[in-house]
Amino acid sequence: QVPIGFWLSREAPQARITGDDWLLLWLEQIHHSMGFVILAVAALRISWRLSHISPSAPPAPAYQKVLAHITHIALYVLMIVFPLSGWAGSSLIGSAQFPVPINFFGLEMIGLGFLRSLEPPFNTFRLYRDIHTYCWWVGGGLLTLHILAGLYHHFVVKDDVLHRMLPGLKKR
Repeated sequence: QVPIGFWLSREAPQARITGDDWLLLWLEQIHHSMGFVILAVAALRISWRLSHISPSAPPAPAYQKVLAHITHIALYVLMIVFPLSGWAGSSLIGSAQFPVPINFFGLEMIGLGFLRSLEPPFNTFRLYRDIHTYCWWVGGGLLTLHILAGLYHHFVVKDDVLHRMLPGLKKR
């Protein structure tokens, strides 16, 4: 998903100009399809999280609890905003008469064409492309922070935080 997204953001404009459309369309379909899968899995994950009680957190300083809570909320928001911004941006490529098709493994999906009727800047591809790009950078940073915090707790603090994140991990 990520390598295709980077290629699309850097090479797709040139591919559109040179007429190298077959590769572009194929990669866009894969990228869109995986985005819809991510959106569905994120919705399931959020539903699970809202309907099930989390295991209690081990004792930690107040600042760590606050940071963990903020990071988790931000990750959940990104799980929804990231694919939705891609869907919105893709819906605004092309024109109202000739929109770029949005596919889910070959099945044509409904674009968010109603965005064209909104006032600028909410009806521009650039806005949603920029949101999608910022989601990548913020999400990458938060994911890295999340992983490092889990490893810190496992190897330095030596508590069970990593076991909460990876239930199949053997307990010490």
